[in-house]
Amino acid sequence: MQRRTRRLAGAGLVGAGALALAGLALAGNPKKPKMMSANTGAKIRILAPKPGQVITGNVLHTDVAISHFKVDCALAGTAPKMGVGHYHIHLDGALINMFCGPKASISLANVKPGRHTLEFVAAENNHMEDMHSAKEVSFVYKPTHPLVIKPRRFAGSPSITIVSPKNHTTVSGGFDLVVKWKNIIPSCALYGKPDVAGYGHWHAFVDTTKGGAMGMGTMLGMSCAHRFHVSLAGIKPGVHKFFAELEDDAHAPTLSGHTTAEVTLTVK
Repeated sequence: MQRRTRRLAGAGLVGAGALALAGLALAGNPKKPKMMSANTGAKIRILAPKPGQVITGNVLHTDVAISHFKVDCALAGTAPKMGVGHYHIHLDGALINMFCGPKASISLANVKPGRHTLEFVAAENNHMEDMHSAKEVSFVYKPTHPLVIKPRRFAGSPSITIVSPKNHTTVSGGFDLVVKWKNIIPSCALYGKPDVAGYGHWHAFVDTTKGGAMGMGTMLGMSCAHRFHVSLAGIKPGVHKFFAELEDDAHAPTLSGHTTAEVTLTVK
């Protein structure tokens, strides 16, 4: 596996014909690799945006109808369960994020004006994509005031630390994984975009950061905030490790520094 960079892609989060929740694109190559597909039975219908719709603002609002499939992000990162999962949205072949509600908002920060393609694809709990379900729609971005996020420079390397819960404590019914970071600016607006120096975000994992689906099989979710709620749904009682890992904007763990933190907890 090549540096796990298009990791979020291989996990099942990429565009048509691929599977990719993994890092979303080998450096310098935003195209997604072709991989085998899951088969969730999901049927997706795109309600918004409309084909060819012109977007003048910097946020794109989406709406989908999904049938023959139960959407439940609480189980993300756990073992597959037939007919249950979530869906991914890709912008021009690059994973933005996973979603569970019918409506979503996609930032168009650092997106060039012109025609672009959105892809919606159902995914199993372990982020393996079901390319049989994939649907695409194009839109035209014609911003009145383009939103451009410029690079930032820091003297030190990025780092992340888990603040709570404390190591070797017991959790039940769900908990907040709380982190702090240095020398990086977490940005949800840049999810899936070409990397901007000084920016990124973090992913939460359970048990390993190197699981199946190009390392993304155990990703519970991604965040640009100081806390992420872990539902514990689908996680068996016992001792587990939970990880917080810094990622670049394209969801790849390419940042140098202390970029992974872990805590060992007993799930009751």
